Amino acid sequence: MPPGSRPLRKLGFLTIGLFDEADPGRGHESTLEIIELGERLGFDSAWLRHRHLQYGISSPVAVLAAASQRTSRIELGTAVIPLGWENPLRLAEDLATVDILSGGRLNPGVSVGPPMHYDTVRSALYPDTADAEDFSFERVRRLLGFVRGEAATEFSGTEGFEVFSDRVQPHSPGLGSRLWYGGGSLRSARWAGENGMNFLTSSVVKAEPGEATPGGGAPGN
Repeated sequence: MPPGSRPLRKLGFLTIGLFDEADPGRGHESTLEIIELGERLGFDSAWLRHRHLQYGISSPVAVLAAASQRTSRIELGTAVIPLGWENPLRLAEDLATVDILSGGRLNPGVSVGPPMHYDTVRSALYPDTADAEDFSFERVRRLLGFVRGEAATEFSGTEGFEVFSDRVQPHSPGLGSRLWYGGGSLRSARWAGENGMNFLTSSVVKAEPGEATPGGGAPGN
């Protein structure tokens, strides 16, 4: 091992999860089998890509819920969920549910920015609010708050025989420290660190004016 280098602590893999439009079940089953195989081979984590209006996994959280019931050790991650397509409160509920089902093995990766090809999909995705939607870091901050237990409503208590909570349920206490931000600039890396998020990098990188290019890259802003 070269002087000054550190041994690899964990090893994971990313799978795209492609499928045939005529037989989508086979492709999704293949993805689950790959995750099961990864666990048997000793990998520490499995990560899913997220694709909308393509022949790839459009709902990695649902697929990882299934994977959580077919594995027992391997960590399960998303790389990445584009939040421009998501409601942060509803996504927080789904993420917490899968984390509970997996026994605390979920590593959600997210990114921000307008949805891909937004001009062509905006009327289907946000027919009434397309011009008002906020695709900035604030969208991530809202998700972080809901996952970490911030109040989502001013109402809580009992109404008839139903009991209401003022925060997202179920609440998974450790999930808030396992969220990842997929970014491609020093600005996004700083924001992730300042907000207690892990940082996902890839081979894509960009430098903003006046900034040096970092030694890695990432899949978002």
